[in-house]
Amino acid sequence: MALKAVVDAIDRLKNTACENPATNTLITYFSDCLVLSCERSPRALMGMLQNLVTIAENLLVVDVMVRGALTVGQIHHDRHFMFGPAMIEAYRMECKEVSHPAIMFSPAISADIEASDLQPLMMHDNADPERKYLHYLINFEAYDPTPLAGTVILDGPARLVRHYLAKRIAEHKDERLLAKAIWLERYWNDTVGTRGILGMVDRDADRIPPDARPFRSQRFIAG
Repeated sequence: MALKAVVDAIDRLKNTACENPATNTLITYFSDCLVLSCERSPRALMGMLQNLVTIAENLLVVDVMVRGALTVGQIHHDRHFMFGPAMIEAYRMECKEVSHPAIMFSPAISADIEASDLQPLMMHDNADPERKYLHYLINFEAYDPTPLAGTVILDGPARLVRHYLAKRIAEHKDERLLAKAIWLERYWNDTVGTRGILGMVDRDADRIPPDARPFRSQRFIAG
């Protein structure tokens, strides 16, 4: 069962995001990491942020938290090689500055997001408002439970996320892991929970496994 869970998580990591030749969006997978790159344009940035949201959602519903960084700069990225200062900077940010399950933006990315009118996809932590992050819970926060053809029903997946968070908070002995779960609980409650549709994390009630299955979504280019 443990092997199956790991394989499923890796498969979700590898086969969720979408490459796009029109914006030079390229994706390379290795170990438990993804490297995504694209041209610097509003269209490419929108696709990049949507890719990252979909990856985070697909992993959260199977109890896997994500961490990463997005920056601007030079990079050589093809089917065989990845190198350059932009990749090194993103790696440094992810290792040294991101201490919780978040995808951090460099100042240049934050400026591009504001210039492209994509602010709803950006958030900050009240404890450190100068740093900006991807709002990967945006679809949960904006969820409308009114039945509509073609929309994903998020009630069950939301119960799964709340369950995994309550379980982690109750069982984690490692203080660093516990701090990550508590940060994500606060992020959920401050965004999704305040809308009153998909609920706050209840550390007692949500420890009971819900009768729900995780969704799985993929991005494709049609044309």
